[in-house]
Amino acid sequence: MNRYIQTFLMTIMSLLLLTTCVDSYMGIEQVKTSSVKPEKLTVNEIIPKSGALEIHFTLPKGNPHIAQVVATYTNKRGKNMEFKVSRYSAHILVEGFTGTDEVSVELKCIDTSGNESDATVVKASPLLSPVEIALNTLYVEPAFGGVKVEWQNANANPFIIHVLTEDSLQKGVVSFVEDPTKAIYTSDSVNTFAYIRQYPSIEKKFGFTVSDKWGNRTDTMEQFLTPYKEEEIDYTRIKAITFFNPTYYAGSRDYDTYAINPATGIQNDGNAHGANFAHQTVFNGNRTGNQFLGYKFVKNLSNPDPANREIVHDYYLTFDLNMNVRLSRVIMYPRTGLVYTYKRSSPKRFRIWGTNDANNQKWVKFPETWTLIGEYVGRMPVDPENLTQEERDYFNQNHEFTISEGNVNPNAKPTESFRYMRLQLMESYNRNEAFYTINELRMFGDVIEYY
Repeated sequence: MNRYIQTFLMTIMSLLLLTTCVDSYMGIEQVKTSSVKPEKLTVNEIIPKSGALEIHFTLPKGNPHIAQVVATYTNKRGKNMEFKVSRYSAHILVEGFTGTDEVSVELKCIDTSGNESDATVVKASPLLSPVEIALNTLYVEPAFGGVKVEWQNANANPFIIHVLTEDSLQKGVVSFVEDPTKAIYTSDSVNTFAYIRQYPSIEKKFGFTVSDKWGNRTDTMEQFLTPYKEEEIDYTRIKAITFFNPTYYAGSRDYDTYAINPATGIQNDGNAHGANFAHQTVFNGNRTGNQFLGYKFVKNLSNPDPANREIVHDYYLTFDLNMNVRLSRVIMYPRTGLVYTYKRSSPKRFRIWGTNDANNQKWVKFPETWTLIGEYVGRMPVDPENLTQEERDYFNQNHEFTISEGNVNPNAKPTESFRYMRLQLMESYNRNEAFYTINELRMFGDVIEYY
């Protein structure tokens, strides 16, 4: 009898299991499909944007199975462009347009079964595209060793500015070709300029065209330009000089005792950590390791209470360039450790002073007999604690200051030539650091005369 009861119960359980598995297999829910297409969406508003249309819509009511909205159009090159958003979006941004003519865009709903609704067609005119704005606002002028290119990109759109020059690809044939090594990649709304360098100081035909990620490419703007003469300053000719009494000592020194020359009233050159960290190491060709280290003077250094001490941030280094030069730009190489990248003792603000042999009071009167060439401030990253690779590379490899354009002091005379240079370090990235560090200062310009 028990055997019959067990058989009956097993039969009932099997039927129940079959019933519960109608919509599942091995515990996995089966997706139900349908061949019924969803209804069309409703377009509420179209907002023209630069090279784009922002289309606001409402999905058909009562259909929870709509998965996404797809917008398509055919661009001027005959390519079909497609953009998608999920059902949870109320608008879709359709990009990649050029010109301001009216365009047609189709919008469809697609449900979880892959069924497409009928198309809702909208027509509207986008605003001028980012690449066209860039080309229309492109301004090119001669610069030292090349040309300076400026443009507008108010919305920080990504695009590429391609540079073309004449080149002899085969004997007797001159072609206008793109140089991929000179291409300018940008997605910045603030730093909308770049220098294209390493060209001789002769008239040259340049061309510029702009492209974007959608495959759009503008016409080519052509100009004949003559770059200004520029060469890298030979660091082996530059010598640190001692007319302003630099010292070596592995630590801070008291301002009242060591900073001011009592005979002239001029602040002395700074105190270096030692001979291996002396001022000359700023110009020794070594951009790695640990080079120059100079301590800031401290007022009331002997006071036992640190709160009564005051760091003097101005630190001077003086050099004889052994040439008369008009500087165009300098590149400052910091110590390469990450703790120095936009941090610690790396110089943030500095000045360049210059004078020549004609100034017979140069060692006894400063600054009144010297010329302020320029004052410069290093840029700050968006988030110093979370640096991008681009920000790291810029600071460690291309921390460049243009002598004229980068100058922030209205009293400076960036175009003056000079032989003797006083480098005035004014502020470190961390103002509380007691010293400055630099690995190398690389300089460029027009050498007028060697001595």
